Amino acid sequence: METIELLKIFSDPATITDLTTTQKLWAGLITTILGMGITAVVLVVLQFVIGLFEKLSDLGKKSPVAAAPPPKLAAKVADAKPAAQTDDELVPVITASIAMLLGTSAGNIMIRNIRKAEDTSPGWRRAGIVEQMQNRV
Repeated sequence: METIELLKIFSDPATITDLTTTQKLWAGLITTILGMGITAVVLVVLQFVIGLFEKLSDLGKKSPVAAAPPPKLAAKVADAKPAAQTDDELVPVITASIAMLLGTSAGNIMIRNIRKAEDTSPGWRRAGIVEQMQNRV
């Protein structure tokens, strides 16, 4: 039997009982391959469409490239160090935060040492946080 004829017979529930076991298995295999093939093709097309939309959405986000600063200004920027917060600025903020969390007054809390905690989180987590913060704008 030809494959097309077998599929026509397989599609009719009344005549499916007349098929042999081999014909049923063959028609089931063909149906499975057709279904999986169509699904794979649709997924590939969908992947290309999503990629196209991603490229189109990136076109709207790109801003013109800023011109390079003049050499004198670039040297000043390179020499400038970021402004560091001193402990004098951090202590009142941390004290007020802890006091509010504990429900007590700031006079009951004494901060003796401030150390920056080491970030041991994986790189993908930090990258995700940065991406979310950039997308909020």
